[in-house]
Amino acid sequence: MYQTFKPKKVDHFIKTIPDDIFPIQIDWGHGNKPATINFSDGKFAFGSCIRCAYPRCIEYSYDELKLSIFQDFPADQNNNVCPTNAISWPHESSSPVINTAECINCGLCVSRCPSKAIYLLSDHACINDTTNDYFIEKKEVSEPKITEYTSSLFNGVVEKGLYVTESDAVFETFYNRFVEIAKNQSAQFPNHLARNLLIANGVGAAMRRRGDTNIRMDLVLGPPGVKKGTSEVEFGNEILDAPRNILDNIAVLVARYELSKDMIVPVIVSLSLPNSRSEYFRFIQDVRKVLNIKINSITIGGLILLIWNRSKINFVNGDELYIDETTSSLRPKLEEMLGRPINLENGGYPGLLDSAK
Repeated sequence: MYQTFKPKKVDHFIKTIPDDIFPIQIDWGHGNKPATINFSDGKFAFGSCIRCAYPRCIEYSYDELKLSIFQDFPADQNNNVCPTNAISWPHESSSPVINTAECINCGLCVSRCPSKAIYLLSDHACINDTTNDYFIEKKEVSEPKITEYTSSLFNGVVEKGLYVTESDAVFETFYNRFVEIAKNQSAQFPNHLARNLLIANGVGAAMRRRGDTNIRMDLVLGPPGVKKGTSEVEFGNEILDAPRNILDNIAVLVARYELSKDMIVPVIVSLSLPNSRSEYFRFIQDVRKVLNIKINSITIGGLILLIWNRSKINFVNGDELYIDETTSSLRPKLEEMLGRPINLENGGYPGLLDSAK
């Protein structure tokens, strides 16, 4: 059973799918609208909120935030899906609502909605709560047994299309909004956002509690997506210190968890890639040559691009996102994951795919 940390009491009527009918395909098209769901009777309808008893668009479950391989890690158990708290469920509303002023359009809530009712516009998410012939409101209060059954009908259903079709204009809008919204967030916001984006991309992640000095690393990583890993998250000028900090993380994991350094996948998450001539990339290249440790790099925009494309990161060799002074662009790495060219002429915003100038 899917259970959140604090079960939400939802006194709202549920929506269910008619008996003997089930979804067979989900089509997002080019994005910017609710998904079109094709049903087993040959007809289709837009996805609509089923008013889950445990709304996955708002909260993670216990199991999703648990990394059994790092049981002693001082993890922050904040289970909010939206790091800016842009999604909530006021009692007077029949379904969750989006505070568009706080939404960064990352797609986290979209990726978790079982009935594909949440979708992205150019600068914020929306929730479709409109009833139709396939999402029928019943005069029954939402209960876990009923909403979990309806959710299960969508498990494994083939999806195609994109939440958002990327463009330079779309990412420029994202970046400008992100910078403004981030100013009003807590000190834990970068770690919270990075953790949730990695989870959405298929990588298990846990973030350190603020103020805990026993272990200073920002994130630890684990199944699925990677066997064992660690991550440093930096959004500002501190990005130049991240490679050294992540070596410290590896040393701690080797000493305290008795792991081999060759088993640990290090990942730096940043808002932007540093200048290609900066010490960052030279240091990463030196570490590979001397210690045979390949430090991976990914930007927030890169993680969001993968979410918009419903893609996943799977660290098989451990260097899937490795770039250095020789090849300091993420574009070929992400294009390989997406299986297609990325439609960004100028990178979307400075440092998203290519080193900042």
